[in-house]
Amino acid sequence: MVLKRDGVDYLGLLIGRNSPRIWSLPKGHVEPHETIEQAATREVKEETGIDATIVAGLSDIRYWFYSDRVKHNKVVHFYLMRYLGGLPTPQLAEVDETAWFPLPDLPSVLTHLNERRLIGIAQEIVFQNTPAELGFQ
Repeated sequence: MVLKRDGVDYLGLLIGRNSPRIWSLPKGHVEPHETIEQAATREVKEETGIDATIVAGLSDIRYWFYSDRVKHNKVVHFYLMRYLGGLPTPQLAEVDETAWFPLPDLPSVLTHLNERRLIGIAQEIVFQNTPAELGFQ
């Protein structure tokens, strides 16, 4: 989850797919040569076109799914990230749109309940630390 400052407020970057829009947090697969953290920042760059750095871990989301009648367990690791630069540009092969939303609005915009829960964790981190402690100017 990427945040940037807008005056005294925080904005979060989401990716949108399909019509009607399904809004979600950027995420993806870990390549064999990467750490989970490297994969997280790479996926943000690939899907959104922006550069970000990890500030803190948020949580993991675990779920089961079926593919070709085989049950798979998936774990997605989420991090709170600070925006470093770049213009949000969707990777059109995977993402239709990228957009910044006010942090308090994210739970009502996100499509998936498990991602909405992460916003509360991010808000706790943001409000328990000064912007400088999180690396924001």
